Amino acid sequence: MAHVRKQIRDALAAKLTSDVALVRRNVFSTRVFPLDGGKLPCISVYTSSEGSELLTMGAKTLRRSVSVVVEAYIRATGVFDDDADAIAVQVEAAVASDTTLGGVAKDTVLTSTEIEFSGDAEQPIGVARLTFDVLYVTSIDDASQAR
Repeated sequence: MAHVRKQIRDALAAKLTSDVALVRRNVFSTRVFPLDGGKLPCISVYTSSEGSELLTMGAKTLRRSVSVVVEAYIRATGVFDDDADAIAVQVEAAVASDTTLGGVAKDTVLTSTEIEFSGDAEQPIGVARLTFDVLYVTSIDDASQAR
């Protein structure tokens, strides 16, 4: 079975695919994918860092906190900021409707939002980056099962 981090990414990507209508089901559970105009707007879901601490001594369980990044890529037009905010509203509502991500997590909390513009690509794009801390628990010897 896959690591719980992958299960979290997949659960979040599935939730955003069904609930964020503004990206027309263009949701990828990876940070590496071909970005072309036909896929915009789209969302990329990936994990960036994780911390853990021993929760219990006897059964040796770990409380983990993983940062999950949701990046929305949007055509940079005169209404880019409005489009970024509209997608962020849908992403935040989707996550708030199930902060346990189908039971794989204990809680999911938005910790930061960054909105950037990049003129480096063939077509200028904007990126809205929402970072969530996802709390989950595993045994110390089995990272494939959420507890």
